[in-house]
Parts: sequence; C-alpha cells; structure tokens
Amino acid sequence: MKRFFSFLLSASLLASLFSCQKSPVAETEDTTPPDGPTGVISVVIKTPAAETKSATLSDNAIKTVQLFVFTPDGKLETSKYLENYTSSTELKITAKTGDKMLYVVLNGKRLNFTKTSSFENPQDTELNDLSENTKEKLIMVGKNQVKVEPYTSAGSSESKVTVNVKRLTSKIVLQKVTVDFKGTTLENGNFSIQDIYLVNVVGKAPYGVKDGGIPYTLAETSYFSNMANWYSKATYANTAPEMTYDLNYNKICDNVNGGQVDIGLSYLAYPNNSTQVQNGTHNTDITAPVMTGLVLKAHIKSSTFSDTAVDKDTYYTFDLPQLEPNKQYVITNITITMPGADNPGERVASGKITPTITVDPWADGNTNITYDF
Repeated sequence: MKRFFSFLLSASLLASLFSCQKSPVAETEDTTPPDGPTGVISVVIKTPAAETKSATLSDNAIKTVQLFVFTPDGKLETSKYLENYTSSTELKITAKTGDKMLYVVLNGKRLNFTKTSSFENPQDTELNDLSENTKEKLIMVGKNQVKVEPYTSAGSSESKVTVNVKRLTSKIVLQKVTVDFKGTTLENGNFSIQDIYLVNVVGKAPYGVKDGGIPYTLAETSYFSNMANWYSKATYANTAPEMTYDLNYNKICDNVNGGQVDIGLSYLAYPNNSTQVQNGTHNTDITAPVMTGLVLKAHIKSSTFSDTAVDKDTYYTFDLPQLEPNKQYVITNITITMPGADNPGERVASGKITPTITVDPWADGNTNITYDF
C-alpha cells in the first residue's frame, strides 16, 4: 500500500547562520513520548554518493535533521528537530517500545505535525518548494522500520537503525556546446551564447517516501495538474527561483562558431513525468503539464556569403526526458549546425540541435540517451 505522511508547516522558518566558529547543535523535542516503557533509537543517516562532476556542489551536505517516529497504524508518536548538524552529532530519539516507522527529513523547513497526523493519504501530504533547495543544502528524505527495545542506562542497548535518504530534486547538467556552421551562410559569422535556462519546471514536491525508499513526486498526488505549482511556464519567468547552482549565468560566450565551449552549469528541477511536448509555437503560460525543457538563447550575426544580413537572437529549445528524484541528467554536448527558432516557445527543427544526455542515479552507473531531432 502506498504510504504518505502529512505535515503542517511551522510559522517560523529555519534560519541557520554559519561563521568560522561552528554553533552548537540545537535539539528540540517537538512532542512528548507517550507513557509506558520506552527505548532509545540511535539513527545513522546514509546520504547518496557525492557528485564529482561539479566540484563546487555540496550535494550531500547535511545542515538540519528532523526525526519522526510513527506507530504501526501510521500515527505520529514523537519527533525531534536538530540544527547546526555536524558529522559528530549523535542522532537519538526516545520512543515507546515496539515496532515503529522512522522518517528522516534533511535540510528542510522545520515541520510540525498535528496529533492525528498520518502518512496514509497523499491528498494531505505537505509540499515543499524548489526554492528551499540551495547549493549548500538539498532536501533529502528517507524512512526505515525499527523495533524499539526497552532501554535503561544500565540495561539493554539502544535500538539502532540506518536510514538511506534520497534527494527530492532532479539535476540537469550542461557540460559543452559545439557550434559548427561549416558549409552554411553563417560559416564565418559570429555566434554568442546569451543565456541558458529551464522552462516548464515543476516547483513543488511532497515529503513522502515510498516503501522502496524513493521519494514520492508531485505527479503521484492530486497537485500535479495545478499550474500554480510550476515555474517558468512556456517561457522564462523572473519570479522563478534560482535554478542553477551557479546562481546566474553571466558568462557570455562570444564567437564560439567553429568550436566547442565549456558551459559547466547545473540546474535544479523537481521530478516531472509528463510525456506531453509543449506546443511548438506556444509562447504563453501552459495550462496543463508538459515536459520540462532547456533553452539556449544565442545571438547570430553575419553578412558573409549571404544575400540578407543576419543579426538577431535565436533560440534552441529541447524537451528533457521524464525527470525522476535523485537522478541527474548530464548533457555532455549540444551540437548546433543551423540557426534556431525565433522565440523560446518553439522547438527547433531537424538538424539544428543534437544533444546527448547521460542519465544516472546521482551515484553509480549511467545510461546514454541520444536525441535525434
């Protein structure tokens, strides 16, 4: 049976300030364990493998931890919130003896449950926003079963459990762009990259975790078709959160015609399982879920070997595969051989762009996907 858990967000936001001297770990018991025999759960968190393709990315860092203990019937028993986490921090929580489900939320806002909170109903699952993820902290979730044994300082040992956590986000990496206008009227022209961004970005995700340990996605709730939960619909929106780890793309690449340029940008998006392509000429807000796309904006200028001088912006847009949580989609190279479209709402025609994408679980192993347009 699918299992979700629900949250009511605290009015106060998490605000951790870091300096050269580390602050002590702050622990807060959010609820009081029920009366009766209790035990101590000792928690070990196993994060996903660190990413090696982006040296500046702290994509498995832990800043804050929340632990939630649920009873077998899905009701919250107790919880604990810790900030200023370090690798030496001991994660322990007291709970009533017996079988329990332990949930872990890393790097998210501090979350409070009602006394009747359950993780059974996806309609009641609290959503978090893509903007809550940053370069220094990505939201991760996980769960595991544990049997809590009676514990005293001079008696039985603690009940130990390891929780494997997964990132809620998908990551899109663009490594290189190759421009080759050889044999065309633009062979000796100028091609400069102006901007690179995502469109049709799912902006929210639930905190729920499947029995297999993979986070639930917005598409598995009733909220997927609500366009209020999306960013940059059809075109780039200035109100969207910073979706690149490099914050803003300010590296204008001038005259890359006839060569290859290193881009090295990474983007965040929440999972999107839509297979519907955006209308090729559609340049206004989408009204139903479509595939997330990557847009490369360039400027071309040339009058050599051409009857008509070219001096305009051009767009190269292609749809990404279905995005899954805790996976990265590495675009190893985009080859451009022709002018693109006149606006970012259009998908370019055959021969204008050929991206090669590698999909991997943000850890080990990969799959190559070549897109032929």
